Amino acid sequence: MKNICVIVLICFPSWAFSQTSVNISISLPSIALLDIAPNNTAFNLNLAAPTEAGNSVTDNPTNSSKWINFTSAVIEGRTRRITAQISGTLPAGVNLGLNIANYAGIGAGTLGISSGTVILSGTTQTVINNIGGAFTGDGANNGYNLTYILQISDYALLRTQTSTFTVLYTMADN
Repeated sequence: MKNICVIVLICFPSWAFSQTSVNISISLPSIALLDIAPNNTAFNLNLAAPTEAGNSVTDNPTNSSKWINFTSAVIEGRTRRITAQISGTLPAGVNLGLNIANYAGIGAGTLGISSGTVILSGTTQTVINNIGGAFTGDGANNGYNLTYILQISDYALLRTQTSTFTVLYTMADN
């Protein structure tokens, strides 16, 4: 058996071998996409009059139907944040609270950290911070659930009125 192996190796002293290469370049642009799900249509928050004279307006109307969805690709070592602010004027005597729930959904990556509850104003406030390369998943039940809470801040300033304003969300690099 040893003689046969030697003969085979002698008959095929060199195996054919060839190698080549291809250079490939990959480019991933910086991505910062932000959306309100399931849509960004308007909704109403209405204070209800008490049913008994002498009682205060005690209900704080809320809306939890909106979600923030995003996709992010950042430069190495950088993170992003999402800020919120009111554009327009709130009625005198009321505040608009915003509760940003913790992340939920089918996304992946460095999805950031919720700021919890903030009182919105005309000044930008960080509502989600430390976002890296990530995606939340699309649509309701993915991302960060937003609960808007209308609160009376000063009864002395309350007047019969209607007001329309916008909450503006922005994703920016830290």
